[in-house]
Amino acid sequence: MTSESYHSDESKTILEAALSYLQRGFSVIPLEPRGKRPVVSWTLYQTRQATEEEVREWFDNDKGYNIGIVTGAISGLTVVDFDTQEAIQLAKERNFPVTPLAKTGKGYHAYCQYKEGTRNFQKRADLPGIDLRSDGGYVVAPPSVHSSGSVYQWVQGRGLDD
Repeated sequence: MTSESYHSDESKTILEAALSYLQRGFSVIPLEPRGKRPVVSWTLYQTRQATEEEVREWFDNDKGYNIGIVTGAISGLTVVDFDTQEAIQLAKERNFPVTPLAKTGKGYHAYCQYKEGTRNFQKRADLPGIDLRSDGGYVVAPPSVHSSGSVYQWVQGRGLDD
């Protein structure tokens, strides 16, 4: 997972990325600039997707919002978050499948097809450095900006269209 190159479509704005995710059927929410906290009450968006008008209102401005994708049944996504080198090594040892993969501020997000009944977890002793986001969760999506200033990017050849 660590020797890949990355691509951030420099020409794609946050608005264009958010609209692209919405067109894919993902539930999109605005997050604080360089942060992970929603700037809207996101409970509603666990059961309905934002409208194009809402997405344009949130992201067609200079507020600098990051993009959140609500995981679980609403978006058809479960995302595995690998936050440490130990977690990345564990994934390699266990032959984690090839999936769309985004580089985050601390590691990687592996985007997987949602399976009914999957729930969030974090800080499991048997899976150190690995969190799961599914029903009741969300992730920060490319091209959002991490608090460190690094940009979330799709790993080359492992984007949503690959």
